[in-house]
Amino acid sequence: MGIGTRTAAVWVLVCLHSASTAAQAKVMTLSDVLARAREQAPQIVSARLAVEEARGRLVGASVRLRANPQLDAAVGNRSGQDTRFTDFEVAIGQAFEPAARRSARIDSASAAVSQSTANVDEAVRTVLRSAASAYYRVLHADERIRLLENAYSLAANVYSTADRRFQAGDIAVLDVNIARASLARVRADREAAEASKALALAELRELLRLDRDASVGGSLSPLGERNLNAALEASSARPELRMLDADIQEAEAELRLGQSFSRPDYGLGVRYSREEGDQIVLGGMTVTLPMFAKGQEERAVGSARAARLRAELDAARARIRGEVQAAFDAYSRRLAAVRVLEMDAIPGLDENERLATRSFDVGQLGLPELLLIRREILETRFQYVDALLEAALAQADLDASAAMLR
Repeated sequence: MGIGTRTAAVWVLVCLHSASTAAQAKVMTLSDVLARAREQAPQIVSARLAVEEARGRLVGASVRLRANPQLDAAVGNRSGQDTRFTDFEVAIGQAFEPAARRSARIDSASAAVSQSTANVDEAVRTVLRSAASAYYRVLHADERIRLLENAYSLAANVYSTADRRFQAGDIAVLDVNIARASLARVRADREAAEASKALALAELRELLRLDRDASVGGSLSPLGERNLNAALEASSARPELRMLDADIQEAEAELRLGQSFSRPDYGLGVRYSREEGDQIVLGGMTVTLPMFAKGQEERAVGSARAARLRAELDAARARIRGEVQAAFDAYSRRLAAVRVLEMDAIPGLDENERLATRSFDVGQLGLPELLLIRREILETRFQYVDALLEAALAQADLDASAAMLR
């Protein structure tokens, strides 16, 4: 058995073992990957838990009375020349704040809940883009590995043929060395493809919180054309814009909260006391006079913050429209590149490879020319697979930018 044949046999065994290991893991489609990411991605889980924190603040803001009742008590002796009394007094009071202040606090807390909810959607959008990217890169690596396995089989056959013809004295040792180097290059390329796949799978396992090997299946082929107007319309619901809108509502609520401090707080109470044996019952009322502290800081900060956030919202809308436009243009170009290769480059590659191999076998084509032709064919296949990956990634970017990936 020649060196090339033994190497090919070992390579086949390694491939079979890898296929058997992958078969033990559940094959995940893109929809499976995205569904699990929505449920298990740490960033999304954390964002959902943050919503509960915001709702806790809303619970506190919704309490009707922010101050607890206050109970005062005092007791003591009153002594005279001929008399002695034990006097005491008990008072209970409740402070109240203007209704507008409570309403402002509720609005502020509700805006924080809306912001947290939008932050969940933003985390979902970002994570799904990353998950789709990792998924497509795994498919891309698998496709490159498949192409390299075929190329390795062909290169091993060429090496075996070259070695046989060298032994027969038909070709020089230089041709054998070139065939061996070509075989080694294919092996090195496959190892690089395996490394790329391992990195993409590791990223996917981290995003999906998988404690075992993941196996993905599907196609890199783009889903098809996209409509720019539909994408621009969908982008108006980007979570980022909703977060800024909720921030504006919170700032406006802070402004109203400051304005409420220009209104007085008040309190009601009742006091019961006994002095020298007499029983006394008094009702009371306290009113704060908002002469100095009138919510100046809250009003100034709330007004300035709302103005800043409105400017940021306008800028974000313009930026997002530009981002969607650029993503749409990029996807259209990537898709066009795929179509060009499908129409003008991919057809006929198999036939060209067969013709070149047959010409080499009958001595009509030299080994360097054969290897050059095969390398060109392999590079063309690689270019097509790379174009598919770029189109798939551009599609994921466009869908994420337009808030259609959720």
